[in-house]
Amino acid sequence: MLKYLDDEELEIVSHEMGHGFGLVDFYQQPKPDNFKPCIMDAFTSSSVKDTDGWLLRRVLESKKKNYDF
Repeated sequence: MLKYLDDEELEIVSHEMGHGFGLVDFYQQPKPDNFKPCIMDAFTSSSVKDTDGWLLRRVLESKKKNYDF
């Protein structure tokens, strides 16, 4: 993946890094019609957006109870 950091595939690398943070492929999830683009909703955004931050917070909130943070 590192060889693509300066390449056009950076969108794919960013998306795959989201999986490393526990984010799922959001294009497979039901979502409202007005849901904003995000890197985890493949090909709707070429960069990380506020929606991705929301997704990450949701994942961390749901996982937090499993650990003693």
